Amino acid sequence: MNRSQYQIIAQRIFKSENQRVAVAAVVFDGISSYEAEKRFDVPKGTLSRNVRKYKREVEYLQNIATA
Repeated sequence: MNRSQYQIIAQRIFKSENQRVAVAAVVFDGISSYEAEKRFDVPKGTLSRNVRKYKREVEYLQNIATA
């Protein structure tokens, strides 16, 4: 999954730009969810849930593509 594909998915499933940027930092830059929550002012616990949500969405789309 590249960043342009990420943007399409993230715009659909995340409400705020801060959440989209924070999830991208975790997924692509490898920082921890905890650090990204502090850096991008995302409520505590939200980012871990959002990263899991994004990964489930990617898995779902990959399953559809291979079906």
